[in-house]
Amino acid sequence: MFNKGKVFTVSVMIIALFIGVSSFSITATAEKKDTLTFGIVPWSESLANGSLIAYLLREELGLEVKTMNPDIGAAYTAIAQGDMDLFIESWLPLTHEAYWDKSAAELTDFGPIYEDALLCWAVPDYVPEDVVSSVEDLSKEEVKEKMGGEIVGIDPGAGLMQHSEVMMDEYPALEDWELKDSSDYAMVAELKRRIQRDQWTVVTLWKPHFAFARFPVHCIDEPKGILGEEERCHMVGRKDFMSVFPNEVSEFLSRFYLPVDKVNELTDMYEQYDDAAGEKFAEKYPNTVDYWLNGMEALG
Repeated sequence: MFNKGKVFTVSVMIIALFIGVSSFSITATAEKKDTLTFGIVPWSESLANGSLIAYLLREELGLEVKTMNPDIGAAYTAIAQGDMDLFIESWLPLTHEAYWDKSAAELTDFGPIYEDALLCWAVPDYVPEDVVSSVEDLSKEEVKEKMGGEIVGIDPGAGLMQHSEVMMDEYPALEDWELKDSSDYAMVAELKRRIQRDQWTVVTLWKPHFAFARFPVHCIDEPKGILGEEERCHMVGRKDFMSVFPNEVSEFLSRFYLPVDKVNELTDMYEQYDDAAGEKFAEKYPNTVDYWLNGMEALG
């Protein structure tokens, strides 16, 4: 069920947000728009959340929505320059710290759409924990041999990969290992292939991700904390978003929030139904959608 405690917390934040920006919304003179350009980073949970948000923007709020799939660096640049109206997902405080510090003044932050996010490196469950429980254990010759001396990564612009590159320099255990660029789906395909063959492997991964529901995998310890701790995923818009789109759109985006287990569920739906996942999720959780669209009125 939807977490009412979270609803109350987010609602208080929303009220504070609107008090703070109301004068800006009234005085802004930017031209109104009826088509929203929505950047959805091509990661599984981002595509899943994007399918739901785009569906509600179209069907419930009457906007034309044009979607695109930029990498993270391009997304921050486009949103800061006003070439894109909205994008998910901005991981804070660590993963996208460099992008955020550079662009935050040119963005509208609609707040977290989920929390308890986590970056990690993961291995299959059949890799014995007394052999590999930490990044430090990758120094073992038998481990390096079984894993081929490579860490299977995702797209090189991702914050996860940037921090993984730092790990390659900071951990002596990773000397002579290779961090391989790929993409979210290429990484998952390789993980699936190796698990089917009972091969040892280590991949860059994060929570929420459908891989944790689909495959027997778990995160290993990263003692130096380079990948950070639990984070929040924010939705951000162009700086003048509240003046170029109707207030009800900003209100909806500010209220949109899911517990991380529901993000996993939605991501699983997306893997099965592609863009139809948004509609299916909305049909399954009408009360949650009602709150997003109508706020406190939906709570009676």
